[in-house]
Amino acid sequence: MRYAGELAALGTAVCWASGSNLFAAAAGKMGSRVLNRLRLTIAWALLTAALWFTSGSLWPTWATWPAVLALALSGLIGFVFGDSFGFRSIVVLGPGRASLLASTAPFFTTALAWPLLHQQPGPLALLGMLLTFSGTAFVFTTPSRRRPGHAEGGTAMGIASGLLGALGQAGGYVLSKLALRTGLEPLPATVIRVACATVVIWLLAAANREVRESLSKLRQADSAAFMVAGAAMGPVLGVTLSLTALQHIEAGVAASITAVSPLFAMLIAARFHNEPLTWRAWVGCLLAITGVVVLFRR
Repeated sequence: MRYAGELAALGTAVCWASGSNLFAAAAGKMGSRVLNRLRLTIAWALLTAALWFTSGSLWPTWATWPAVLALALSGLIGFVFGDSFGFRSIVVLGPGRASLLASTAPFFTTALAWPLLHQQPGPLALLGMLLTFSGTAFVFTTPSRRRPGHAEGGTAMGIASGLLGALGQAGGYVLSKLALRTGLEPLPATVIRVACATVVIWLLAAANREVRESLSKLRQADSAAFMVAGAAMGPVLGVTLSLTALQHIEAGVAASITAVSPLFAMLIAARFHNEPLTWRAWVGCLLAITGVVVLFRR
C-alpha cells in the first residue's frame, strides 16, 4: 500500500494525542510513576490478547534472540526511562508545553539514526521536519496560565523531564527499527517491548516498596477508567502503528510525522475540555500540516 508508513505514523499521532488527554486526566490523582506502571501492565495484557487472537500464541517464540534483546532494550529506554520522564513533564507543565518538548524527539531520532541505521535525511525530509516542529512550537509557545509549581517539581524539572522523555522515545524508536530489520512483525515486537518494560518497572517498584501503593490507585474508578482507555490508545494501538511506520519509512521521517501529535491533542482538548483555539493554533496547524505533506512527497 502506497504511503502505508506515513499513514501509520499519522495514525500514531492521533492515538498518542488521544492517549495524552486520557493520561492527563488520570495522572492528577495517580501520579506520573504509578500511572506509568499501571498503564504498561494493562497494555501488556491487551497486547498479549491481541497476539493470541492473531497467532494463537501468548509470546512470539519465533523472534530471534538479537531481535528480542534489541526490543527489550528499546522498551527499557522508551517506556521505563523515556515515558517516566515524559509523564512527569505532563504533570508539571501540563499537556501543552509537555507536548512541545516531546516534539523534539524527531531531532534526537534523526541524530541517532544517522550513525546507527545509516539513514541520512535528504533536503526535503529536513524541510518537512523543520516545518512540522515550527508549527508545533508556534502553537505551544503561547503564554501558559498554568501555575509553575507542582509536587513533582518546578518548571526547570518539567523542561528537563520533557527533553529526557523525548530522548528516551528517540532511543527506543531507533532500537525498534534495528529489531524490525530481522523481519519481525509490529504486533509481536510491541509485545516484547511492553512486556520487558513492565517486568522491569514492577521490579523497581518492589525494590522501592511501592507495589501496594500503586495497586491501591486502581480503587479510584474514574482515574482507572481514563488510564485503561489511554493504555489502549497509546501503548497498544499507538505503539503498534509506530512500529508499522518504522517498517516502511525512515525512523526520522516517521518520528517527524508522529510529532504532529500535540496539534491533535490540542484539537481534542478544545472539543472535550473547552480549551479555545486561537489564531496561533490555526497558523501552527497549517505549518505542521505543510510539513507532513512535504514528508509524504519527499
